[in-house]
Amino acid sequence: MSVQIKVLPVTEAEVGLVHPHDGPLAAEGSDWTHDAFTERRLQEQVIRRFEADADAGDASAEAKPAKPKSQAAA
Repeated sequence: MSVQIKVLPVTEAEVGLVHPHDGPLAAEGSDWTHDAFTERRLQEQVIRRFEADADAGDASAEAKPAKPKSQAAA
């Protein structure tokens, strides 16, 4: 069984890059087999792995409750 990973294009120029077995890379990301072709594109930094926490960006910061501020001694 092959391992599938979700990958995203690093820039718009990579949208449409075609994996030999899994087809073209979509702007919103695609599931590709993690094989030599995919690994080579990752090493070349043409694509990147989708990581939900990292891609949430500022939205994840808004969802987390703010840390309470420490009380300064007066």
